[in-house]
Amino acid sequence: MDPKPPRPYPLYNTTFTLHRLSPLYTGSSAALDNASLQQYAKSIRETLVGEVLRGVRVGLGSDEDTLARVGALQNVVWQLLPKEDAWDREGDVEEESALLVSASHGILVNIVYEKANYSAILLRSGNREDGDSLMENGSGEFEHFPLLLMRMPGSLKETFTAFLSSTFDTRVSMFNLGKGYLTATLEQYILDCSTEESGEAMDIERTSRILRSIIKDVQIVIGFDLPNGASLKAIDILINKEDFARLATRTSGNERQSPLMAAISNYIKKHLALELGHENVKILKVACGAFVLGSEGKIKITELRDGDDNIQDRATWNLINNLVDLAKGSGMGNGTHG
Repeated sequence: MDPKPPRPYPLYNTTFTLHRLSPLYTGSSAALDNASLQQYAKSIRETLVGEVLRGVRVGLGSDEDTLARVGALQNVVWQLLPKEDAWDREGDVEEESALLVSASHGILVNIVYEKANYSAILLRSGNREDGDSLMENGSGEFEHFPLLLMRMPGSLKETFTAFLSSTFDTRVSMFNLGKGYLTATLEQYILDCSTEESGEAMDIERTSRILRSIIKDVQIVIGFDLPNGASLKAIDILINKEDFARLATRTSGNERQSPLMAAISNYIKKHLALELGHENVKILKVACGAFVLGSEGKIKITELRDGDDNIQDRATWNLINNLVDLAKGSGMGNGTHG
């Protein structure tokens, strides 16, 4: 019998939609743990099963709905999401029980059907040095998970968000990302990948090697707000990893704000006569070997080990924590609407 493949960390290699989540009212002063989360797993399971009447799923928009083709509901699991170094890649989800919310990244929800698995992650901030309130630390009758990631078809997403709202008196709202946030995130990620843990800048040779390994090729998708229904919808700008590494190292150390994007903008303006800073030009997506961010509120983070002092881990968790902080209204600016 082939060995069971390792269980990947839930944040990686999956495309999620981003949502803001207001504080959850639990009605208890006790902090959440895996035992207390089981009541919510049971409740939403009953809700989902209750939407099937005599073998026919009710509440779907059409017979083509994804949930009509995934078979019977098999399991619903709610658990605290351990930090990555404590994630059991070999065990079952239910086995991780002795964990408190204060030592977790948030809550992981798995909804398992016969032919498909769906998930949601309620994330809390990993930046604890900024004087977070008692509410955000899980004290009182509220728990704060500002960022909600979901990978679900539309009808299941509606049911799940309605369950959160009715159970925890919380509000779920879309979390779109503006063009300034996408490009600023790329710049910050590159800066994190080219900085030692001590805060010192790496030498150019090492920076170039790391960027080729982690960032790889870069794609920037540009959209337009054009009058009269013009047919030009988007342009893909592709920069291969060798050129991008040279460009990034050439602009590193430049004290100008956003030096990398300034260099890319100048190049595009010179060769395509396209002004990225124009009010009718939008950045729709930024993609590289480490992550994909879409302005419509989508993210995919790649699990990729660089084998070099956990450089990518630091950069990735800076990205995640900034998104959480932005969702609660305190992260890197110039980025949200909706």
